[in-house]
Amino acid sequence: MKFEEVKNFVNGSFKPGSSDKTHAVISPLDGDTLSTFKESTMADLNEIIEHAQKAQKAWQKVTLKERVQVFYRYKQLLEKNNAELTEIIYRENGKIHGEAKAEIDKAIELTEFACSLPQFVNGENMEVSRGVYCSATRHPLGVVASIVPFNFPSMVPHWTVVNAIALGNAMILKPSEAVPISSQYIARLLKEAGLPDGLFNIVNGTQSTVENICDHPEIKAVTFVGSTKVAKIVYQRASQNLKQVLALGGAKNHIILLPDAHPDMASSNIVASMSGCVGQRCMAAATPH
Repeated sequence: MKFEEVKNFVNGSFKPGSSDKTHAVISPLDGDTLSTFKESTMADLNEIIEHAQKAQKAWQKVTLKERVQVFYRYKQLLEKNNAELTEIIYRENGKIHGEAKAEIDKAIELTEFACSLPQFVNGENMEVSRGVYCSATRHPLGVVASIVPFNFPSMVPHWTVVNAIALGNAMILKPSEAVPISSQYIARLLKEAGLPDGLFNIVNGTQSTVENICDHPEIKAVTFVGSTKVAKIVYQRASQNLKQVLALGGAKNHIILLPDAHPDMASSNIVASMSGCVGQRCMAAATPH
């Protein structure tokens, strides 16, 4: 194997899932087995949540300005390890190096956004009538979860992980079983950046793990990115359990070629739109028929 065994990240330490089911992580580049992981059970998820709740209660008492200091340090570590993180995406996802590096660059940009949160999420005060004022404040939800896809193993987690934790929540990341290696390095770098144990956690698995996340009463919100079919299932199941849910499915993008288009430029960009990231991105143009 090219990498160590993929494990759950529980309260600041790596720990294998307790199921007897083992899955291989196969590189699409050449069919090599990169790593393996054991599927997680509800008992594994319960353990993660127990630690996450304790950590979150302390974390929400820390000021937002102090919380984001972790992500300033984390951003520097992403920059320092850019080449290694790029290579991991190249190996486990199969993207060309340029697209893999662009994904890490985007993760860095998303972390920068999290660092800016103290500038615009401090709430509002409004005079709604003479002598009558309303104030809006934001409070952490508690333990939240993010279920992410195979096509962007680093960028998509950074849509949610850094923001949710910066805003005072504890996060459980469920990576795609096809590309779980990148998440291991996210965990290592967050710990190195000084994030307290229990605030970022990883639970590895397949469909049953997603179902456990949707059903668990102590997970207050769930985000999902993936196929439209599964997005509908996750949204229905999690919302029925009274969770806040953001479920993003696939997209259908169309191209209109106007008469005054430059032929060479148009053809090149159309092909790039359809084939970039091997066509596995939500902004990809539909393959022409």
